[in-house]
Amino acid sequence: MRIIVFDDEKSLAHLGLGILSVMWPWIWIVFTIYEVVEFCYRWRKKRREKIGEFIGDLVEFLVGAGVAGMLLCPSSISGIAGIVVGVLG
Repeated sequence: MRIIVFDDEKSLAHLGLGILSVMWPWIWIVFTIYEVVEFCYRWRKKRREKIGEFIGDLVEFLVGAGVAGMLLCPSSISGIAGIVVGVLG
């Protein structure tokens, strides 16, 4: 299975929703339900979504949530900076 991330024009919307979900957690629930329905049914599409595309959409969302979480929580940024400094020497 091949996971495809940032493959279509809706990818930026997934990223944006991930960022917003840090401030409004209910977005995560709505997004997950939408993605499951989209994956299970041929909803406004000519073909069913492949599992790699489904997982890619979830990864796009989680990347947005992760980036927003790091930017909104200063301790996580310093923790990541410490890891990078430790790895690079």
